[in-house]
Amino acid sequence: MSLVLSGQSEKTSALLRAGRRHSALLCYPLAAASIAWLLLLPLSSLWNRAYFSENAMMPGQVDLAFGAQSHLDAMARVDAALARAGDAWADALADVLGGIGLETEVQRVVCDEVPGIGGRSGANVHGILRAARSDSVEALVVAAAWATAENATNVNAVRLLAGLAQYASEQVHWAKDIIFVVTDGGEPGIEAWLRAYHGLPSAAPLLVRSGVIQAALSLELPPAKAYARMGLFMEGKAGQLPNLDFVNIVQHISRVERLPALIHGVEDPPRRAAAWRRYLHSARLLLRQMRSQAFGASVGVHAPFLRYRIDALTVAGIARENDPIAAVARQGLLRDAPADMPLPSPAAVRAVGRTVESTLRSLNNLLEHFHQSFFFYILPANLRYLSIGDYIPAAGLMVASLLFQAMHLWWMQGPDRLRADDPRTRIERINAYHALLRRTLPSSLAVVLRAHALGLALLAVPLVVPAAVLSHTTSTAYLFTMALASVSFVLHIADIYGDAAARAAIDWRQLKALVEMYVAVVIASLSVMNFSLAVAMFAVVGLPLLLTRACRTDSRLRRVAGLALLLAVSPLCMMTLGRNAVLGLHPLDFTSSPFRVFLGDFHHYASLVYPLVCLVYWPVNLLCMIIVLAP
Repeated sequence: MSLVLSGQSEKTSALLRAGRRHSALLCYPLAAASIAWLLLLPLSSLWNRAYFSENAMMPGQVDLAFGAQSHLDAMARVDAALARAGDAWADALADVLGGIGLETEVQRVVCDEVPGIGGRSGANVHGILRAARSDSVEALVVAAAWATAENATNVNAVRLLAGLAQYASEQVHWAKDIIFVVTDGGEPGIEAWLRAYHGLPSAAPLLVRSGVIQAALSLELPPAKAYARMGLFMEGKAGQLPNLDFVNIVQHISRVERLPALIHGVEDPPRRAAAWRRYLHSARLLLRQMRSQAFGASVGVHAPFLRYRIDALTVAGIARENDPIAAVARQGLLRDAPADMPLPSPAAVRAVGRTVESTLRSLNNLLEHFHQSFFFYILPANLRYLSIGDYIPAAGLMVASLLFQAMHLWWMQGPDRLRADDPRTRIERINAYHALLRRTLPSSLAVVLRAHALGLALLAVPLVVPAAVLSHTTSTAYLFTMALASVSFVLHIADIYGDAAARAAIDWRQLKALVEMYVAVVIASLSVMNFSLAVAMFAVVGLPLLLTRACRTDSRLRRVAGLALLLAVSPLCMMTLGRNAVLGLHPLDFTSSPFRVFLGDFHHYASLVYPLVCLVYWPVNLLCMIIVLAP
């Protein structure tokens, strides 16, 4: 502290003196530079061309055999079994897979969005094809949910999974076991299956298991006669991504089969399109990926695999614009009888099946776990990527802007006489500075800790008594949040305006500097784990904090305006207004709120969004309001 205080004396370096002198002017240009860096990412001149780091997989270089009559017959047996079984689809599907020659098991699980609420039961069916050339040390997974992410029937993927199982049972070149999994519980169902597979505490343990899972491929094929292209989804619930080699392999193989797998199903603009159109297209694709990575708004049952360090992604079929079956399915006419839904055309089945077959053949050649390519990347276009070295400087600039302003505010706290240039009064100034810290620092830390204690209560109460908070609608959670906010306001305003001693013991510059250093550490840590979430935290927490300052007591209009702006970027408003933009929820659908989604992801997948909302976003927003109200 004395070093910072004596920055203008003769014993301090010129670099420190210059940095402290200009710190007030550097924070805002650094924040603007971070935003400018993000705006440069959609420029094609910064992109890198995709390539394969793992040469042993040899994608697209094998003779394919899927599409024979025996494979189509296996798909037909699925329809016959489902038509007879009715609600007992799990046992019927297990019989079909067992007839092919797989070791099968049915697992009964609970598939609640939030554990302990709802009591919705489900089933997982898995069959294991033992590799003839190995001792079940490693395995690959092909998974399919009973419904797609858009709540359409996914029976086409279940049919294709049976056909692929029939194809795989006829081959002798497998070096890894292949596990075929079908769930009607979506992502919670697959999470329960993975917990049981890895021997974690589970209510329904698995008896039939294989070795270490090297990679997983999830299939989503909504009702359609044919598919124009496929969508590729790879983001996880906590920001995880599969190895870039896996993404590149699927994209390369799908183009060989003339059914391209595109990032999020988005086609690249024509090469002759204007530069600004290509820029906007890439920017929208990057925003879509960063939204999914930051908030866990992933598509497909691949997401739980990534939490277990298993490279996984989802391949989803996208129907043609005028597809007759897709048009009927969109009207909800096929949802009640999925087994009666017409099969896609043989050409469509063969194209999707051979893409999966060739992918499995490439993964079968994998000598060790994916490790040579990138795990931190964003994809601005198909077959193009940006590595962590291309985008991480933006996070560094965000952190630097907060730290420079914190340095300036820490230097500016206290009376002006502490910042005199006379070296003869250096000792007196240091003593006065330490006396100031002993008087004000405990009060500032108490304010920070009290705000975070309220956030900790918001984090802990739903974990202790979740039914009391989330058993009804989203309004219960929001009212709970507003009640805590009201209590916090009463407590802090009483501290600030209670008496003259309390007002003198709080310095808003010191308080803001402490909060900025704390937020800078959080964003810096997030940037190397989940860059998209770090950017989102800077947008809703860092920028408002950077622009917040105390208003004069006589300026009530400025105080009201400051509080209104902070309320507009508060968690309550952002989770209410950003339902569609952030999570893809319908604005009028109040059955599943962002609060419930984040809490469920925290329970099931250890997602960081809900803890960050409770322990960083909401407390810092309250502290900004306190700074605005400070005398």
